[in-house]
Amino acid sequence: MISTQSLNKFLTELQQSKSLDAVNYALKKYLKALGINTFDFTYYAYHPKSKHKLKYVFCSDNFKTWHRHYVEENYNDIDSTLGEAYRDNLPIFWDIQTQLKTAKNQREKKMREDSLVFGADKGITIPIHGSHDDFAVLLIEQLKGQVCLENREALQHEFFIVAHYYYHFVRQQLLKTKMTERPYNLSKREMQCLLLFAQNYSNEEISKKLDITERTVNFHAQNINKKLGTKNKYQSVLKALEEGLLTI
Repeated sequence: MISTQSLNKFLTELQQSKSLDAVNYALKKYLKALGINTFDFTYYAYHPKSKHKLKYVFCSDNFKTWHRHYVEENYNDIDSTLGEAYRDNLPIFWDIQTQLKTAKNQREKKMREDSLVFGADKGITIPIHGSHDDFAVLLIEQLKGQVCLENREALQHEFFIVAHYYYHFVRQQLLKTKMTERPYNLSKREMQCLLLFAQNYSNEEISKKLDITERTVNFHAQNINKKLGTKNKYQSVLKALEEGLLTI
């Protein structure tokens, strides 16, 4: 049964988090209370096979070795479970023995064998789909000898909510970080305008929201285009998304 009280407390902690570390700590603490100590949140830029793949990763300490191996071997290119998650919205239940039997080719079979060596037993993958083809997954895993996911069917709804709450606040913190870093030497005001362009605000709406004139909005748009090497604000938004300058 979903604990509304626990979820509300989790949401409050996320809302009060002032940093990415605080958001991550809230997730880790929540999962630990459920007996989960092996997990991986992977935030992709567009399709997991795209050129610009990883946008952000946070995983439990005991998963880092496997995640590093997974990335180095480019297993995301042939992972059929990840591909299914990209095409679907519902939680995916899996166990390593079935994955091994249903591997589509020798390379995927090798990936499953590697996972067995790591100690994988079974898990649940939560797909997360955001705007502008944003895609992330929260993977919760049970290792050999553990029993934390024996009732995973009952926990799937809670995991689903937790994953989407966490994704929302991770995205906010990543955006805040990007605006602070000012990539491409974009000013804070230019980053604000770029974000609002991406959210389909008109120049008039932006001028009111930022309390500046429409002429100033146009001025910022021209500077953004120049710095990003684009011809108009629409191209600028696309480039910013591709480069990971925006997380919306």
